[in-house]
Amino acid sequence: MSMNRRHAIHRGLLVACGLAAAPLRLARGDDAKEEAIKKEFLAVEGRWQAVSIELDGNRLAAEECKKFVFEHGRDGEWELIVDGTELARGTTTVDPSQTPKTVDFVTTGGTNAGERTYGIYEVTGTTWRICNAQAGRPRPAEFSAPAGSGRMLVVFELVKD
Repeated sequence: MSMNRRHAIHRGLLVACGLAAAPLRLARGDDAKEEAIKKEFLAVEGRWQAVSIELDGNRLAAEECKKFVFEHGRDGEWELIVDGTELARGTTTVDPSQTPKTVDFVTTGGTNAGERTYGIYEVTGTTWRICNAQAGRPRPAEFSAPAGSGRMLVVFELVKD
């Protein structure tokens, strides 16, 4: 039996069983993407303190920024704490294959429960920079939050225990 005929038969069996070659390639790609996402969640796991916050063109004073703490788990769950009190909590979805990397936040409790917001992020060592749009606004394309943009740019530093 020729090699081409053998490949045709194998392909026919895969198609008949619902296992065409394209989905198999996608499954391997999905595994690689899942590994990349796990790696990102490990990079942002921990307790992060805001060191800079700009909201719609307005910068908060450094002392005000220090009141904001963001706790992020390796499973994507997060909690926003202000002055020692939980303000909100939710889940995160990231896509590290995008440039810039994308992040979606879904608030499941506290302030703005039920909202989904879209942003971009970068992690460099112990610094995590996030630019996020207000709910209902499109994902930012750059790390900026000028007046009227409806965006927030936050820089966090990892809190070492």
